[in-house]
Amino acid sequence: MKKSKVTAIIAIAVVFALVVTGCLIMGIYNAFLKPDDFSNYIICSSGDDTGYYRYCYSELNENEKKIYNIILEKIYDSPEKIEIPPMAEGDDLSKILTALRNDNPDLFNVGLNCNVYKSGYKTFFTVEYAMDNDTYKQQLSEAKSIAQVIIDGASEFTSQYEKEKYVHDYIIDHATGVTVEENPNANTMYGCLVEGKASCEGYSRTFQYILNNINIDNRLITGEGASDSVNFIPHMWNFVTIDGKQYFTDIFWDDPSGATEFSRHTYFNVTTNDILIKHRNLAQTVPMVTDDEYNYFVYESCYSNVGSGETFETLVSNAVFAAIYKEEKTVELRFPDGAVMAQAKNTLFNEGVIYNVYTQAGLMESGDENAQVYYSDDSAMNTICLFF
Repeated sequence: MKKSKVTAIIAIAVVFALVVTGCLIMGIYNAFLKPDDFSNYIICSSGDDTGYYRYCYSELNENEKKIYNIILEKIYDSPEKIEIPPMAEGDDLSKILTALRNDNPDLFNVGLNCNVYKSGYKTFFTVEYAMDNDTYKQQLSEAKSIAQVIIDGASEFTSQYEKEKYVHDYIIDHATGVTVEENPNANTMYGCLVEGKASCEGYSRTFQYILNNINIDNRLITGEGASDSVNFIPHMWNFVTIDGKQYFTDIFWDDPSGATEFSRHTYFNVTTNDILIKHRNLAQTVPMVTDDEYNYFVYESCYSNVGSGETFETLVSNAVFAAIYKEEKTVELRFPDGAVMAQAKNTLFNEGVIYNVYTQAGLMESGDENAQVYYSDDSAMNTICLFF
């Protein structure tokens, strides 16, 4: 064979080898190294009829929102890692994780620690999971099953106020306040709904999830609550919109936790001034709340500006008879300040008005010298709760 032909054959073989090698390299790059262009990802829904009100998501920048959406689409399956777009300058990973956790109360498989790392040309998100995926799926299924019972019960009511109150009362009647030390699942829907033992976080996330699914606009609020007259500790509660009017509701603090079997409504749809009496350092920015139309005491005609006289006595009588009609075992009253509440206590117990009302209502016998009235009061919120 002539030398020129051999050289040509070798050249062709070299070119072919280079082409094949290049194709292999490109294939490996496309398959394993090339970053996803993330042109097709699902944008999360938020608002009426979606089951979610994603306020934290709305507060992210555009790249953070993209990362949030990409993670959200996959994280329910607890993957070891999730490829995401590169983090841009100013992006806050902790803010994204907080948004994911605070917007999605059913995402309780996600822990508090996460990380972003690069591998070649790709960027990955990892997170510490609170449990293995099989356990999570089982717990989520059980929690959603009970949540659906509450959702169905709430649907029997027509007004948003009554639906919210039904959910509030159901959770309190079926759960007890505990710490994470007492129940490792206390911060989750599962701990609250299935095990019946939850922390303020478990109560608030459960309340959030169910309100989301009955089209009641709400979001989680984190901050601090007074553990006593001096000290504050981390705390969680809710910000709720009822018929376009906004309120704070602290369902955990409305659970008497063993003091009595009956729920309270001291912190049901209260104003900013009310919530700040024993709460502080709110992490979320929310509007100033001044409306009180759907405050429990106002709506139920149990708020009194006076603590004596015919008007007050009529209010108490109407409240007691209304409670009996609704088969409730408590009457809750609220006053504008401590002086009026002190006057009301004197009228009720020293002047005997409550004994007269109870006698008329058939709750005690007339002239019974051993008759007793059970009550508790809250000097910070100026409330009196009667039990019968």
